[in-house]
Amino acid sequence: MQSVRKGRVSLVETATDEIRAQIVNGTWPVGSRIPPESALSDTLGVSRASVREAVRSLVHSGLLEPRQGDGTFVISDDDSAVALRRRLERAELSHVTQVRQGLDVVAARQAAKHRTDAQLAGIEAALTRRRAALAAQDDEAFTAADAEFHVLVAEASDNPVLADIYRSLSAALREELRRAACLDTATAAPDDPHSRLTDAIRARDPQAAVDAAVLLLAGHVRDLALPGED
Repeated sequence: MQSVRKGRVSLVETATDEIRAQIVNGTWPVGSRIPPESALSDTLGVSRASVREAVRSLVHSGLLEPRQGDGTFVISDDDSAVALRRRLERAELSHVTQVRQGLDVVAARQAAKHRTDAQLAGIEAALTRRRAALAAQDDEAFTAADAEFHVLVAEASDNPVLADIYRSLSAALREELRRAACLDTATAAPDDPHSRLTDAIRARDPQAAVDAAVLLLAGHVRDLALPGED
C-alpha cells in the first residue's frame, strides 16, 4: 500500500512540475487558460486524478485560479512573487509605506535615467487616467490608475527586481491608497508630485525625480497619519 501511495505522489509531483514549467517558460502565459483536464492527462501521460491533484496544488500555491464554467487560468508565473504578495496582503499599511519610502526614491531616480519613450508614454497615460478619475470622483478608477502609475515608474527603472517587487506591491498599494483617502486630498494642479515626477522622468532629471518622489511620499505619510520617522 505504501509503495502504491508513493508512486501516486510521484506522478502528482511530476505533473505539478510539468505544468509549472509550462507556466514559467511562457507556454501558458499569465491570463491564459490552461488545457482541460483530459488534454493534460494525455499530454503528461498521467491519470486525470493526478492532473486534478497537480492543478489543485498550483491553485493553492497561487499560480492558477479556477473560474466556474470557464476553466482554469494562469494568474502568476512566479511562486516567490505569490509568496511575497500574500505576505504584503497581511502587512500593516504603515510597514508598506515605510518600504515605499525607500523604493519609490530608487524607482524615481532610475526611471529618470533609463526610461524608454514607450515607458514614458505609459506613465503619462496612467497620469491622464488618474486625472480623469479625479475629475469624475471615481474612487476605484483613481486608486487603480494611481497604483498603476507607481508600478510603471518602477518598470521604467531598468531594474527587473524592483519592477517585480512593485507588481507584488500593487494590491497593497491599492489598499494603502484607499485608506489614505487619496481621492479627497489629490490635486490635478501642475505642481502635484505625480505631475512633477512625470516631468522629471520626461526630462531625464534624476534629482528632480527624487525630489518629487520624496514630496509624494510625504503626502502619503500625512494622509495615513503615520510618523515621518520611527
